[in-house]
Order: sequence, then C-alpha cells, then structure tokens
Amino acid sequence: MRPLLLGFSLALVACGGGSGGGADADEAVNCAALEADTFVVGFQKTGQDGVLDFRIMSATPAPPARNDNAWSVQVNAVAGGAPVENATIKVTPFMPAHGHGAGKNALVEPGAEPGRYELSPINLWMPGVWETTVRVTSDAGDDRVVFKFCIPS
Repeated sequence: MRPLLLGFSLALVACGGGSGGGADADEAVNCAALEADTFVVGFQKTGQDGVLDFRIMSATPAPPARNDNAWSVQVNAVAGGAPVENATIKVTPFMPAHGHGAGKNALVEPGAEPGRYELSPINLWMPGVWETTVRVTSDAGDDRVVFKFCIPS
C-alpha cells in the first residue's frame, strides 16, 4: 500500500505548477508570456521533414481550449500540393512542462473533402502549453507537424 501512495504522491507533484506553462489543473496561465503558436482558422505549417503541408481548417472550440477539442486538418503534399488521401494519422497531445500526455487517444476519420481529416477528441485537459503532434504515413510520403497552443485556463 505504501509504494502505491508514494507513486500517487509523486504523480501529483510532477503535475504541480512551475515555469514553462505548467500550472495546476485549475490554475490560470499567462499565455502571452509563453512561446506558442497563435491560432487562426487556416493555420498552416509545413511538416518537419518538408514533405507534407498541414492546415487546421476548423477547430471546436476555436481557439483550442481546455478539455476535448475537435480539429479538421487538411493534409497536402508540398510538391504539387495534391491532397493526401488514405493516410494513416496518429495524434499525440503532450504537455512538455509536466511530461505527460492527454490520457485519451484521438480518433481520426476521413473528412468530406480529399485530404481532409477529422481529429477528435484532442484532450487538452489542463492550462498550459500543449504540443500536439500529427504524424502522417501515406503514399505521398511520411511527415509530422507539431501544433503548439497555450490553454490559458
């Protein structure tokens, strides 16, 4: 029983406040003081390997907020700009200040348009900076992007 209590106590301490956008679960964060992406509809980033282009076409809520979020993401090939269809996509939210993930797996469904994918739930369950990696494996190539948003409260 004692090791279980110790492990639980350490987990609570690890998610405590501190610098880098890490707050307690109910503590507000000053996002203006932290490095993060600024959300706008159509927010675009080229993948880290330069193979694919990622664009958030919509988000519910917008901008991303605490708890479950849903994103519609357009994925196109950088070379030629063709929509990437039939891709395998993995979504991984991670809070670097605390070293933990979301605790839920986002489901990915094909969207109504070629290259469009619906990602949900993206669970950004506490205030602070979240890095959400979208990793794509496809015939057009493999790539990944990290969307970095701050959740204020």
